[in-house]
Amino acid sequence: MKKIIPNTEALKIIEEGIKAGNSVRLTVRGNSMSPLLLDGVDIVTLHPFIPENLKTGDVVLFRYKEAFLLHRIIEIQGTNSPEGKIITKGDALEKKEEIGFSDVVAVAEVPKTGLMKLSVRRGRILLNRIIIHIRKRLNINHITVTNETNT
Repeated sequence: MKKIIPNTEALKIIEEGIKAGNSVRLTVRGNSMSPLLLDGVDIVTLHPFIPENLKTGDVVLFRYKEAFLLHRIIEIQGTNSPEGKIITKGDALEKKEEIGFSDVVAVAEVPKTGLMKLSVRRGRILLNRIIIHIRKRLNINHITVTNETNT
């Protein structure tokens, strides 16, 4: 039987496991990394890391303002020192986060996603946005599009 616990509790347990040198699989929650990673659909494997090996393009789990986020590194300023900074951003977002090396919990191994699958996901996202716009304009609440399943 599955036990469901709040994300913040689960992520603290995951952080402890990673600090102990273990890798952990985690179902993605949220859409900030779409279309690469979809809420409740994709699973990432979180691995311990060496700060000096972090590079632009890596997807990392990190602490940010009392929460944990899974976003892509878009810039590294400096080295693993108190002055060193990492700039991250969710693929689907405009907002960037500035964090320190000590905020990074793990490096994520993301599932291999082919061009066709990414295109289908982008199409579904666009279709959902169109439907939301139509629903708002016509004040209709019964048009739905289901999420893609793992195939």
